[in-house]
Amino acid sequence: MAVVAPGLERPIDVENVMAEIEKGQQLAGHFPDADALVRARRVLVGEISEEDAMREVRQAFRPA
Repeated sequence: MAVVAPGLERPIDVENVMAEIEKGQQLAGHFPDADALVRARRVLVGEISEEDAMREVRQAFRPA
């Protein structure tokens, strides 16, 4: 699936970018869970904003 991202001249291949995100995180010693990867995909395709994604993260890790 290809999407046009704001500020880029050509469409991006979502699957390739997601693979780059996951591998980059792994190489940095981070191992994102499924929720984090879904959230990244939603930001990438424009379903949610970065601010909305950060709000979800803060809510998920808010002390009970």
